[in-house]
Amino acid sequence: MKKLLIFCFAVSLSFFSNGLFAQSEMKDVTVAEFSPPYESITILVDDEEFELVVNEETGFKRKKGQLLAEEVIAGFKVNVRYEIADGERVAKLITLSSEIDAGKLNFTGILEAIDGDMAFVDGRKIKLKKGASIECSGKKDCNCSKGVEYINFGEVKVGNFLTVSGEMTADGVVEAARVKVCKNTFTKEEEMLRASVENSYNGANLVKVNNVPQEVFNPANGLYNGNIKIGTLEFKLLNDIRIQGYVNLVGNRILPDYARDPDYTEKNKIIWRFYVIDNPIPNAFAFPNGMVFVHTGILQLMENEAQLAAVLGHEIAHVTYEHASARFKTFSLTNSGMAIKVFKKLPNWVKGKGAKDTDIPAAMLEGASLALNKTRPSDIANVFEKSKETQSDRVGLYYMFSAGYDVREAARFWKIMSDVTRDEKFLDKAAADAKSLLLTNELNFEKGFLSNLGTQGTELLVGNLLETVYTSHPLTSKRYDDINLLLGTVYKDADMETAFIGKEEYVQFISQ
Repeated sequence: MKKLLIFCFAVSLSFFSNGLFAQSEMKDVTVAEFSPPYESITILVDDEEFELVVNEETGFKRKKGQLLAEEVIAGFKVNVRYEIADGERVAKLITLSSEIDAGKLNFTGILEAIDGDMAFVDGRKIKLKKGASIECSGKKDCNCSKGVEYINFGEVKVGNFLTVSGEMTADGVVEAARVKVCKNTFTKEEEMLRASVENSYNGANLVKVNNVPQEVFNPANGLYNGNIKIGTLEFKLLNDIRIQGYVNLVGNRILPDYARDPDYTEKNKIIWRFYVIDNPIPNAFAFPNGMVFVHTGILQLMENEAQLAAVLGHEIAHVTYEHASARFKTFSLTNSGMAIKVFKKLPNWVKGKGAKDTDIPAAMLEGASLALNKTRPSDIANVFEKSKETQSDRVGLYYMFSAGYDVREAARFWKIMSDVTRDEKFLDKAAADAKSLLLTNELNFEKGFLSNLGTQGTELLVGNLLETVYTSHPLTSKRYDDINLLLGTVYKDADMETAFIGKEEYVQFISQ
């Protein structure tokens, strides 16, 4: 009997060592595909896809509470506990490792719309808690007297800024306990910034196209060919008026109603204009006066009109949420000593921690100082913090959703970008294109800015130029994950059956 027990124990160890019953766990992996009838799940690990069997014994859970199989969508980060049996990986437990965390929040955004007792602010769904207050902030430039209280969101004008204090539930709805209203005024800083951009705008080399094809959208301000110049930056527009008109059509289609209202555009000195730049770097950006630019490089990566709407919505949000104005208030280039302050960090960037300020090459510092002293406010108006980029993704998603587009295409676009920016050949080409862009713009000043920086400094500058949400792999991957979280919470109940994708339309104008 004793020998039999020892034999059975040995057999059991053998089964476990061969993985027949032993369970393994893969942590923080990405769901690549999981759809009805939910009998298998494909996950992405180290750039490889692995398929696991899902059966009635597979468990699903989130950090807090239960999770339904249909709530797990592509892009989610999960922990997967599994075993190998009969030559297959069988999922035993799938747990969300990243989701919108429930907890206290305090954020500022625009009241975009009201639907019953639900408001949309900052690309989020907001509900008032019982006993919640909505009151004027009383702050300077808010044009709102302290002591005024609103009964509900319906009394607040759409387009005004709200600061929301509340708690987010697991389904992504913010239950607000307190809301502060700040009317959307046109401040002195905003006026200075808009004037700086408009005054530095040079369209002398632009030619207005009069013979626009009948089937092409022609905005009130017209369509143009040629070179456009803003501050020290110069861009060559794509010489294809059909594509220019198509991008303007989509851009105007997703503008929120309040942002197209003449009272808003006149007060804020905004003229909405959408331009296509002939440049292979996948990029898009916006200036605070309503100028939105997309590169041909990013158009070539898109598959449909909904993906274009996602990018344009993001850029429009930078303007409506006044991100450039916020940056302008906190970052001034009028101080001639700014170069010293900024480039004191340069040794750490180049050589790592521990480098001394005296390690900065004199020629590099001279070139940097020249660059900063010649930089105008308009040159930094389209450079935003990563938190602003995240906000613009949330809001841009809402803009495209409101216009009837399939928001799932935003995630598909960022999956494309994530895959592309993983390719070293792509990054090398993007770096070469960026260096070419610097050489052909006024950034290469008459004193030889790039030559003063030297090889090391130039590479640093190019690297920082490429460290954008469009060409940096870590950031594109994060955006893919973040948008999928929004799809699984804020938009999980949205009806996408009739949502517009526009693949044929996109091919007709751009991909042919």
